[in-house]
Amino acid sequence: MSADLEDRIAELEHYTRRIIPARDGTDGWVNYIQNCIQERVLEEREFLTEVVAMLQREFLAQTQAMLDSPLATNVRGTFQPGTSYTRGDMVALDGGSFIARRDNPGKCPGDGWQLMAKQGTRGIAGPKGERGPPGNTITSWIVDRSNFRVTPRMSDGTLGPPLELRELYAPSETT
Repeated sequence: MSADLEDRIAELEHYTRRIIPARDGTDGWVNYIQNCIQERVLEEREFLTEVVAMLQREFLAQTQAMLDSPLATNVRGTFQPGTSYTRGDMVALDGGSFIARRDNPGKCPGDGWQLMAKQGTRGIAGPKGERGPPGNTITSWIVDRSNFRVTPRMSDGTLGPPLELRELYAPSETT
């Protein structure tokens, strides 16, 4: 049995426990009035259930529309006066980025544009550090003619990465 059916049976059992057997002329009216009240409560509950369901559907639809709308951005590059822009278009201008709030937003920056990000100002210079040791320099080259390769010898005696030159001397596909 479904949960809704079980709930309805429980409601009816509760209702039948409240019925007063007719003893004199007034008990029948009590039962009638209680029955009318119970019917009215059930009608109101059904109505409110429908209203809540409708509000939920509306809320979900509006929320979805609100989420979809801001996500629809179109990066248009640097702002160009005289160009037609629509809501959601994003442009760059003077170190900042702006998004159009509406169709035909007008001059940027302006009321039709929302600033999204802006280039910051230069920070305070830190303390001057000590000068480091001089870097390595190339003192000579080791030439390997048979393999078309040259390797730099550095000022500290180490070897740098070899340069492969074979491709420079291979016949090109156009000749």
